[in-house]
Order: sequence, then structure tokens, then C-alpha cells
Amino acid sequence: MRHARYGNALLLIALTATPLLWGQRGGRGAANAAPQTGATAETSPAPAVATVPGATQTAAGRAGGRGTTDAAGAVSSDDFYNFNPAAAQARLDPNVDKPPVETHQKVGSLAYTTHAGFLPLSNATTGATEAHLFFTAYTRDGVSDASTRPITFFFGGAPGVSAAWQEFGGLGPKRMKPEGGWAENPDTILNQSDLVFVNPVGTGYSFPVQPARASIFWNTAGDIASLGGFVRIYLDRNSRLSSPLFLAGEDAATGRVGGLTAYLVEHLTPVRGVMLLSIAPSADAIAGDTQYITLLPSLVISSWYHKKLSADLNALSAEAIAGQARQFASREYLHALYKGDRMTAAEQTKGIADLARLTGLSKAFITNNDLRISFERYSAELMRDQREALSKSDARVTGYVPMAAGGRGGGGGGFGRGGQNSIDFNMSRISGPFATAYEEYLKRELAFTPRKDGIFYLASGGVGAFTSTGNDETSLAAAFARNPAMHLFVGVDLFDLSTPFYVTEYTLAHLDVSPDVRAHNIAVSQQEAGSMAYLDNKSLAKLQRDLGGFITGAVGAK
Repeated sequence: MRHARYGNALLLIALTATPLLWGQRGGRGAANAAPQTGATAETSPAPAVATVPGATQTAAGRAGGRGTTDAAGAVSSDDFYNFNPAAAQARLDPNVDKPPVETHQKVGSLAYTTHAGFLPLSNATTGATEAHLFFTAYTRDGVSDASTRPITFFFGGAPGVSAAWQEFGGLGPKRMKPEGGWAENPDTILNQSDLVFVNPVGTGYSFPVQPARASIFWNTAGDIASLGGFVRIYLDRNSRLSSPLFLAGEDAATGRVGGLTAYLVEHLTPVRGVMLLSIAPSADAIAGDTQYITLLPSLVISSWYHKKLSADLNALSAEAIAGQARQFASREYLHALYKGDRMTAAEQTKGIADLARLTGLSKAFITNNDLRISFERYSAELMRDQREALSKSDARVTGYVPMAAGGRGGGGGGFGRGGQNSIDFNMSRISGPFATAYEEYLKRELAFTPRKDGIFYLASGGVGAFTSTGNDETSLAAAFARNPAMHLFVGVDLFDLSTPFYVTEYTLAHLDVSPDVRAHNIAVSQQEAGSMAYLDNKSLAKLQRDLGGFITGAVGAK
């Protein structure tokens, strides 16, 4: 689920309670950024299309987007799923402005109140409502002083991704069951913090009032400004301005959260802690030959999981094989890629043999790929004899790969030809059932009735072109510079090849923060899981303990 990144932009946008000029330069404020000509909501250049989860998965279903496109790649106006601002009309609905629906529920002995509905964002200059953001909130009952109770805002993943994944996947009080439906979730972090799951414009049921102006939300600065407005308005309306505030993002939304943290601090809303469930990589971590070095440990542990290594390596624990992979990648493999054609014959022979031993790939394959192995080539090769490939979101999940076009007719094609495997079998299998169960959960448990023409966008279809700039780790470093008392939690998933664990470790190792922050304010939690570790039963229990301990520790820290 890798997507476009967040960072530095300058955009004039007036949202929330006060006029706002937010120019983000790696999370820095407008005072530090030089104006850019024509960078207004109405005159900014046409943005590039961002990749969203599901777009490279199945062509049908909620997670895949099932619209038709013209030759330029634009969604046709007669499509019934993908949102097209150019063809849409103003979507005014008086039912949306009703107060959120309230229910009272329990998980075991934990009693809580839920709210599900919309929060309007108004233009500070004109007073006109620009968008309605759909959210669900869970607050623990029986709390004598809400000002001391932590509150955590979740913002989903990259542009187009709903916060329902975190809410219904394992961190909220109810959770989807593998066989369908849902059940109580004893591992919810509602024990430690009240929870608010926020859906940016174009995700969940959130929508712009004027479709022609949707682009003001679909860029780095507008995205951060709108979500910052949501947080400030929600805290004010619910008398929670003094509550310890936590922000949580996942995958590419880690850059969003870094920029949002800096935004809130500048707007006099302190942030106690940030929780990143995987982290978008620094540019250096995936550039040049470094990309192969930081990916390799994930390939090794994937081969280990599928029993493609020698008996002695297969017998190791996940942590032990990951340790060997880290050591090889940072020493012998780094040395080999640096020397390139300057390697002696003996060095090359040893490097190829060691790489083959740790990956389970043939020496011929490694030689033919010049020792540089991408995920796509690795996935197609590892289980070629079984006609299966791996899922990028969770390498433990494999699927059958059909013949390429013309493969059966003798006209070229065949397994492994005709382009890269684009199916993420893991996400393809879970997205549709997840969306169906979640929509039923909203109606039956939270008593929420969607708009009559509302479409719930779980992972794609509701966000058009998205302009994103800058780099995420700079935003996070800038947030720490503004607030050195802030705490950071980072989740690392061993089998997530869209965010390889060694990439995350590299990014954290190069995060530009003070020695004191690095020593005391950063916590890392490793899970033997794929992307979205909370979907995994075993990993969820550990993740909940680690997140709960992090929140408690950050609140109690001096």
C-alpha cells in the first residue's frame, strides 16, 4: 500500500475557525517558505494521479474501483463508483448536518459511548461549508475528568484510504471476524485512550460540498489543513482541549501525521504522542543501490517463511533469520554492490553463493539480475514451479498467477512474462468482505444511516488526482524540533514488503532528531505480520500491549 508522499508545498486555503496560510516545507510554517507563483486552490497546476490501494488489485469490488477510463486515464462521467469532480454536481443534503448518532455499548466490562456522523468544515472567509468529514468516535464511560483522559485520532493510510481499517481491523472495540460479521475486541486500545477515526475528503463517506473545488483537499497542504481543522473543532466542541492528544497514521499517512503534528503545534494545539503503524521511507532508503540493500532482509525472511532455504536456516526463529539478513545486507551485500564490476572473481562467486543461500533463489537468477533483486522479480521467481507469487502487503499470502495473454495459444506469454504481477492476493481477498461487514456494522451497531446516494470508499474510488510533495521524515523531524517532549511509536511488520522492515529501520536511524529524543522518546514495536498487523490475531495482542504501554508512558512522562 505504498502511495504518494507528503511534505513541502505552499497553498492558500481558508478552512476551519480562522483564516489560514499554511506553507509546508517539510512540516515548517509559511514564515519559513518562499511564496510560489500561482499556488492557489483555483490556479495550482494539474496534479499527478496518486496510486491508491486496490487500483493494482482486482478490477471489481470496493477496494479495486470498477470504473471505466478514457484514453487520458480520466474516469468517465457515466461511472457509478469512481468519484469524478468534473462531472459531479453540488451534493447538498440536509440530513448530513444532523448531530452524530449516539449509542451506548460494552466490550466485556468496558462501557463506552459511540458517535457516528459528519463534522462540517467551513471556509473561514466566506463561512460556506466546504466539506463534510465522516467520523466515528469511541469514548469510555465513567471517566470523572475527561481532561486527563488521552484521545487518539486515526487518519487511515494514503490518499483514498479510509480509517475504517484501523477501527474495524483491530484497534476499535468491535472487529471483523475472518468468516464475516464482527465480534467484541478485547484487544482494543479504548482501554488506554478514547478513539476518533477520521476519514479525509474522498474516503469513507466524506465528501466535498462543491465537487469542482475538491482539489483544494487533494494536495499536501489542503489535506493537512482540513484534518487539522477537524481535530481542533472536535476537541473544542467536545471540551477535550486539555486532553493528552495522540495522532496515528499508517503507511504513507505517516507523512501526513508528521505535517499535521507541526500544523497543530503552530496553531496552539500541543501533541503528546504520534503513533505510526509502519512508516513511509526516507528518499535515501529507497534510492539507487540502497533500495536493494534495505529490501533484501524482507526477501530473506519471506523465503524462510515459505521453507525455501536450507534446513539449518529454516530451523531458525524469525528474529534470528532477520538478524542474519540484516548483517549480510549491511556488510557483504553492501560491499558487493559498492564494488560492482571491480569485485574479484572470488568475491563475486562468494557473494552470489551467499545471496543464493539466504534467498533460496538460484545462482543463475542472481547472476542474471546483477545481484539486484526487486520485489516483482523475486515474487515471480521464488515459487515459479508452483505458478504462485507473493502478496506485497503480506509475503506469507500467495496466489495462483494466470498465464499472460496468449500463453495458452503459443503466442509468447507464459508464466512470468508479459509484465509484472500486479495482484496483491492478500488485499484482494480481504477488502471486499471487510467493506461489506463494516457498512453493516455502521448501520446495525452504530445506528448510522448513510446518505441515500452515499458510497463508502474503503481504499479507492473517492479521491481523484492528488498532488503530494516533500519528504515525510523531514516533516517528522520538524515536528520534534517544535515539540521535543513529543513521543513517537513506530510499528515494524516483518512480512510487509510494501514497507520493508529494514527500510523503516534505516529511516529511523537517519531521522534528524536530538540525541535526547532518540534515547528517550522513540519506541519501536516489531510484529511477525504483514501490513496492518492488527488484522493478525497473534500480532494484535502484542500490538495492543505495546500501544497501550506507549500511551500510558507518554502521558506520565515529564
